[in-house]
Amino acid sequence: MIAGDSPLIAPIVEGKGEQDAIGVLLRTIAGQQGGYLRVAQPFRLDSAKMRKPEELARAVRVQAARVSGAGGVLIIRDGDDKDVACVVELAAELAEVRAVTPVPVEVVIAAPEFEAWILASIDSMRAHRAVRDDAGPVLDPEARRDAKGRLQEQLCEPYRETIHQAQFAATIDVGLAQERSRSFLRLVRAVATLTTPPDVD
Repeated sequence: MIAGDSPLIAPIVEGKGEQDAIGVLLRTIAGQQGGYLRVAQPFRLDSAKMRKPEELARAVRVQAARVSGAGGVLIIRDGDDKDVACVVELAAELAEVRAVTPVPVEVVIAAPEFEAWILASIDSMRAHRAVRDDAGPVLDPEARRDAKGRLQEQLCEPYRETIHQAQFAATIDVGLAQERSRSFLRLVRAVATLTTPPDVD
């Protein structure tokens, strides 16, 4: 498959760090699994607007218009809101937006936040200049809130989302991360769903 024929994922994310990192992360997932995909310019929608049906629907329509062949829209959001009791329920709430487009839409909630995915593989990143030589392993990165604080404990410099998220996304061990993080495994499966052509009888 040549690059121009590969599936396209059009992401919707909530933060600047994720906006910069999501393309890197999705290509890392595909690359480590022997595949290839294209990533459209992410649509940034803050967490409050993402829970407003009309705002999310508008974002989905914009991103769906970018997908002309294989692929789809991927909504990624942290699940650390104080009023979110269950990330599964939050995902179901956001997934109702699928009705606005025939283009496939997948929803992934990072539990509790994007940094937990990095934590799930942090001990494989010790060669990175920002990571402590004795970092990790973190066997249950979703166990409690404040993944950012837990990640900072593994670093030897101040954590900055807009710098470190993309760097770590490029070096994450996908196999290790999906073993330790159920929400990262959900992300890997969502990518597979969006990039696998439907069966044709």
